[in-house]
Amino acid sequence: MLGACGVSLAADSTSQSFAPKALSEFEASLRPQGVPTDYVVTPNGFFSPSCVQRVQEGETLHADGSIELPNGLTRTPAVCAQPHYRFDGTRVEPNGSFFMPAIVALRQPTINGWVEDANYSSSINIGKIVATWKVPGTPAKQSGQTDYFFPGLEQLPNVESILQPVLGYDAFSGTVWTLSSWNCCVSGTTYYSGPINVNAGDTILGTTQCKAANSCGTWTITSKDVTTGKSTTLSTSPYGNLRWVFGGVMEVYGVSSCNQLPASSPLTYSSIAVYNTAFGKIASPPWGADYPIGSTSPQCSYHVSTTSSSVSLRY
Repeated sequence: MLGACGVSLAADSTSQSFAPKALSEFEASLRPQGVPTDYVVTPNGFFSPSCVQRVQEGETLHADGSIELPNGLTRTPAVCAQPHYRFDGTRVEPNGSFFMPAIVALRQPTINGWVEDANYSSSINIGKIVATWKVPGTPAKQSGQTDYFFPGLEQLPNVESILQPVLGYDAFSGTVWTLSSWNCCVSGTTYYSGPINVNAGDTILGTTQCKAANSCGTWTITSKDVTTGKSTTLSTSPYGNLRWVFGGVMEVYGVSSCNQLPASSPLTYSSIAVYNTAFGKIASPPWGADYPIGSTSPQCSYHVSTTSSSVSLRY
């Protein structure tokens, strides 16, 4: 599991108020040692700001990392020269090489990474996944933590990236819920669509699909607030055939107590539908529960339950 073109995040006036949150915004006792404090938190781990790129609405991210504008012109990404850090502590160089350990143990038990999810490995290529869920209540304790929720798709047998419509709490430097669509990581860069604000109780629809049946060279990842009608979309190359299917994931950073998780539990992904590349619906996805957190504290009564079309994450 996984979890700048031309300009840096700080220089991009259209996304300045929506820059992913810097590690320096975490409480000092919750920061993983060994990661520079100017690195930002993403659904794919910790990245240098120079290696996080916003893709504007109407633009398309290609497999080589170039971005095609609506007028057909192309802008070329600046080369990512900095490593990033996965949530398990692995330092990943821009060329894809990695080693452990990178992050020294925190001064108190803290979660940085995937907590629980439901997933399965498909024997055929997937062409679409759709899921609906509600924005949960604001965490009772707010101390700089970031909480993410999403369905997603990855490649098998070699994972190169993850396509994910992401709901995040305090994900973009503010104690609010936001939606953004992500794809990681071409040559060490992670890409995201322009975030939108959403409210607790809103209904979210995440759709990740080929642009056309049996033509999966380009995908759209759409994160939509059904309640308000607002949405944000990332058009992107998938970097490979997608066969690892995630019906619902909870991923958090800087969480050291259960009351830093959303106030409402469980979070249920409903009306989940998975399709092959011809957009034929897969009748009964064989979801399996997974707890990547293992024995890491805090333990918050995690439990994953599933039906053929739903995933409930308890905490």
